[in-house]
Amino acid sequence: MSVLTETITLKDDQFFLVSDTTGEIKNGLEGHGLYFEDTRYLSCLELTINQQPPQVLNASADYNIAATFHLSSPFVSQFQQVDSSISQAQTAVAHAISVIRKRQVKGGLVEQLKITNFHPEPLTVDFSLKVCADFADIFEVRGFPRQLKGTASRSKVLDNGQRLEFRSTPVSPEVPARTLSLESSLAPVRYEINELVSPLNQLTLPQVVLHYRLELETGQPVVLNLVARPGTPGSQAESRPDLDSAGFAEQVRQAHAVFKQWEEECAQVQTDDYLFNRLQKTSLLDLRSLLQRDNHGHLVMTAGLPWYFSFFGRDSLITSIQTLGLNPNIAIDTLRALAGYQGKEFNDWRDEEPGKILHELRRGDMTLSGEMPHGPYYGSVDSTLLFIWCFALTLQWTGDREFFTELWPNVERALEWAEKYGDLDGDGFIEFNRRSERGILHQGWKDSDESMGGTLGPHPEGPIALVEVQGYYYAALTEIAKVLRQFGGPERQGLAQGLETRAARLKEKFNRDFWWPEANFYAQALDGQKQPVLNITSNPGHCLWSGIIDQDKAPLVAARLMQPDMLSGWGIRTISAFDPTYNPMSYHNGSTWPHDNSLVAAGLRRYGFDREALALIEQLFDAAATFPESRLPELYCGFPRSEDGIEEAAPAAYPVSCSPQAWAAGSGPFLLQTLLGLHPDGETLTVSASPIFPAGIEKLSLTGLKIGHTRTNFTFWRDSETGNIQTKTTPYQETPVH
Repeated sequence: MSVLTETITLKDDQFFLVSDTTGEIKNGLEGHGLYFEDTRYLSCLELTINQQPPQVLNASADYNIAATFHLSSPFVSQFQQVDSSISQAQTAVAHAISVIRKRQVKGGLVEQLKITNFHPEPLTVDFSLKVCADFADIFEVRGFPRQLKGTASRSKVLDNGQRLEFRSTPVSPEVPARTLSLESSLAPVRYEINELVSPLNQLTLPQVVLHYRLELETGQPVVLNLVARPGTPGSQAESRPDLDSAGFAEQVRQAHAVFKQWEEECAQVQTDDYLFNRLQKTSLLDLRSLLQRDNHGHLVMTAGLPWYFSFFGRDSLITSIQTLGLNPNIAIDTLRALAGYQGKEFNDWRDEEPGKILHELRRGDMTLSGEMPHGPYYGSVDSTLLFIWCFALTLQWTGDREFFTELWPNVERALEWAEKYGDLDGDGFIEFNRRSERGILHQGWKDSDESMGGTLGPHPEGPIALVEVQGYYYAALTEIAKVLRQFGGPERQGLAQGLETRAARLKEKFNRDFWWPEANFYAQALDGQKQPVLNITSNPGHCLWSGIIDQDKAPLVAARLMQPDMLSGWGIRTISAFDPTYNPMSYHNGSTWPHDNSLVAAGLRRYGFDREALALIEQLFDAAATFPESRLPELYCGFPRSEDGIEEAAPAAYPVSCSPQAWAAGSGPFLLQTLLGLHPDGETLTVSASPIFPAGIEKLSLTGLKIGHTRTNFTFWRDSETGNIQTKTTPYQETPVH
C-alpha cells in the first residue's frame, strides 16, 4: 500500500474521494480515487497544461464536502504563427494561467475548472485530462491479495468526447457489473485511448486522454464542468448528468445547511482558548461527515476515511460512547443499526455466533464474491460487550424507557453470548480464537498481527483473554445491572442481582490473575494456558475507565502510565519505549492514539487522579494544535517530545493515518466531558459536574446539553481569587451568562 501524504478527502453519504493537494487523482497512488460501496471507480484524473502538471498555490476543504484548489501553470510557451500549419515558441511565460478547481462529492464527483489567462496577451494552450477507472475493491487497494482475477475494464467515448463510459468485467456471478460515467461541458479537439497497467494487479486498463485547445483571452475565463457518477448498468449513473454551473453553488449551500442543522442539534462549547475551540469545532464537523445513512434510514457512524469508511462495531460504539454528551442520537441510531446485524448462527467463515455484534460490514466485490468474509464479519471480541455498555450509558443520558423496551431483547442476546460463547473455556474471562481463514488474528482494538508479544512471543497460543476486554465486560455487567434496577421492573431485579454477582466475581478474579507484581501493572493478556503476556501497554488504562481495577492497585497503574517510557510528551504510547518490540513508527507498538488516550484520561478522573488526567489532556491538546484545523488523526508516531534537550515542535505524523477518523474525532468531545466531570441522570433530568480546567482556559460555556428530553446551558469560570471553578446553569433558550 502506497504512503498517503498531503491528501484531501471529501465525502457525501456513501461516496468519498481522495486526491492530492492539487486535486489530482494519481494513478499509482493506491489510496487516490472516487469510491462507492467499497469500490474505487475513478482511479485516475490528472490534468496538464501544455503537457505540464500544475503547481498548487492553495488548497482548502470545506466541511469535507467541497474543496477549492488554486493552481498555476509553471510556465506556458507563447507561440508565433509561421504559416497555416506551423507555430513556434517565442517566450516562456511563468504563472500566466490560473486554474481554480472547485470540487464537491454529491452522488459522485462534481467539478468546475475555471481557467484564466492573466498574461497581457492572448494565449493558446493545450489543456488535457487523463481519466481511468480500475473498479478495485477497497481490500485490494489496502493490499489484500485477490483470489479471483478479472479482466480489464472497457471504455467508450461518446458525443465527440464529451461523454466517457467505463464498465467493469465481473469476476463472479455474485458481483454486479459496475459503471462510471464522466461527462464534460466542453468538447475536446481530440482524444486518445491508451493501455495502462494497473499497479495493483497488473491488469491492463484503458486510459482516456481528452485534449482541449483553449484560446484564452486576457482576463476572460473558460469554464470546464465535469461530472463523474458511479453506478451499475441501468442505474442513474448512465443517465445524462446536469452540467449547469449555477447548480454547483446551490448544492454546496444545501450541504452547508445540513451541517448547520447538525451543529444546532449538538451541544456546543465556547471558551477563551481559540485552539481548544477549533479542536471542538473540527471534531463536531468531522463526526457529521463520517455519518452515513444505512438501508433502514439510521444515520450510523463509520470508522474513518479513507480506509475504514464502513460500519464497524467497536469503532462505532466507542465513538458513540465518546459523543453521548455531544449528541446521544449518534449512539441511538448506531445501536439500532447494530442490533439489526446481530449474529444469528454459528459461521466459522464469518467468526459469527448467536448474539454477537459485528466487527465490520463491507459491500465490495471481494466480499460479494466470497473472497472476504465481511458481509458482515464478526471477528472482534469486544464489540458485543461495548454494545451492552453503550446501551446502558445511552439510557443514563436519555432516560428513554421506550428505547429500553425496543432494544432489550438484543441486549439479552448479547449477555447470553458473553456467558455462553465469549467465555471459551468457562473460566469467567472473555476470550477470542480466530476461526475464519481470512479473519483477524488479534481481535481486540490493537488488531494488527504484531500487536502482541512479550515473553510468549509474537503470537501467543489462544484462546486469548485481553486485559481491556475484561474491563469492558465488567462495565457491561455493572452498568446494565443499574439500568435493570431503574427500568427493568420487578421481574428483572433478580437478573440485576445475578449480573452484579458475576461482575464482582470477575473483578476479583481479574485483579488476581492479570496482576503483574514485579511491574506493579497488569499483563496485556492471558494466553490459552493462562500464562500472562508480559508487556507494559496502554491497555490497562482502559481498565481504569471501566472501573475493574482494585482501588489499591489504581495508583500504581496511574503512576506507571505517566512514566516517560509511556508518556511521550504528546500523549501515552501504546507500548513502553523499553519494550523490545517498541517502534514509534509502528501501528500499535509505540505509536500514540488519541482515542486510546481519551479513554485513559477518563479512567484517571474516575479514580480521582485529576492532576494526571489534566497533564495527559494538555499533551493531547498540544498535539492537536499542530495538525491542520486542530484535527486529531487516527494516530501519530510515538517519538519523545523532547530529546537531548531539544523540544520537538510537533509529533511526527503516521503516514497512512485515517483523518478524519471517528474515535479520534470523538476524542475532542469526550475529553471535554472528562474535564467537566459530567454525570447524567436522564430520568430525573439532572446532570452533575466536577470541572477542572487545563492551562489557558479561564471560562467555558456549554450550550444545549441534552439530558432526557430537555436541553440545558452550563457556564464554568475560574474564580480569580480562589482559582476554583464555578458553575452556573441556565435554560437552553437563554444565553449563558459569563
